[in-house]
Amino acid sequence: QYGSLFSFIVWIMQQTICRNAVNWYINLLLPDTRVGVSSLNYVISFLVKILVIMDNPQITKARSENYKPGITEFLGLCMWVGISEAIRLLPTSLSKKIKDLIFALLQCSIRLEKGYFLMKNLKYSTLASDYSENSLAKTRNKNSSPFKEKEDRFNEWLAGIIDGDGCFQVSKKGYASLEIVTQLRDKRILYLIKQKYGGAVKLHAGDNYLRYRLHHKAGLLSLINGINGLIRNPIRILQLGKICNLYDIKLKDTQPLTYYNGWLSGFFDTDGSIYLNEKSGQIFITASQKNRFILDALVELYGGTIYAMVKQDAFKWTCYKKKEILSLVNDYFKVNPCRSEKLTRLTMANRFYELRQLHAHSASPASDLGKAWKHYLVKWNSLLDKDAPSSFSDDGE
Repeated sequence: QYGSLFSFIVWIMQQTICRNAVNWYINLLLPDTRVGVSSLNYVISFLVKILVIMDNPQITKARSENYKPGITEFLGLCMWVGISEAIRLLPTSLSKKIKDLIFALLQCSIRLEKGYFLMKNLKYSTLASDYSENSLAKTRNKNSSPFKEKEDRFNEWLAGIIDGDGCFQVSKKGYASLEIVTQLRDKRILYLIKQKYGGAVKLHAGDNYLRYRLHHKAGLLSLINGINGLIRNPIRILQLGKICNLYDIKLKDTQPLTYYNGWLSGFFDTDGSIYLNEKSGQIFITASQKNRFILDALVELYGGTIYAMVKQDAFKWTCYKKKEILSLVNDYFKVNPCRSEKLTRLTMANRFYELRQLHAHSASPASDLGKAWKHYLVKWNSLLDKDAPSSFSDDGE
């Protein structure tokens, strides 16, 4: 498949690098191809940059009204040389290095997923040494694709649930199991897991908590296969490692967290909280954990700040800036929705800022705006959150 594409791209680049001409060739000759125009455009435009860096005379000395002499110093040529006449970019004597690069880009770096492509693990330090691998990794993390298989997204969410309120155990007799405890109001979480992997859900510690327990070997192995490499809590990783050793399974290394990973959604369902402060006019999205290591990645990807909770011997990740809240609510949680009751408050965040902008919070209680604000608060407060503080300081702690 990629061999024919390689020949096709070479032929196109031998004819022209004009955007319209390339699109015309692709639409005419490959109307049903799974590789979109944007994928091929990316590869061709990337090669144009390489030829500029290598001072290829057919590019740097080309006649153009948009790019005058000195084009070799314009490394921002990231899309197209603005000429419509044919330019023979790749003659028959094309160097092996560029041929290998084209093949590598197509063979190793293009991932097709539901009509979209994702470029990753692109290493071309010999040609563009000014791009470090660290900066590329950071870019990949923040610009990860939101398009994933439903099962993958579910397992990422489940890993967050387990990291928050789960526990892997191996009994003295050598029986392995997984337990997850939630409040009764969040029973939907446990029954979703039960529906997929089996297990049992029963009341736990009175009538306000439920415990999910999975010890059936077939179901447990299926679950481990789904979440192996997705667990991030160091304690939970060690617990999972013991079960992996028991069943002779290789424990996978945890990959860096990416923006659209469903893990945060599950972790927020268990250890997260959302509440508002009427005095400061802010909504707070938080998550608490005794291990700060887990929370550091959240700050890098989603913003916020980490506070030390000395009395609780734990740390709290807190987002309160309007931009960060709206980004989480309208972007991340739209792709990875919560399964707990906290989802209702998340969906109310936009309305909060709308009413604040209309000054409904300071309007007369008898006015329409005042009544709308009161109705909003009644609905918000009816969704009590066990982690919401009863009083607030300026920083929300």
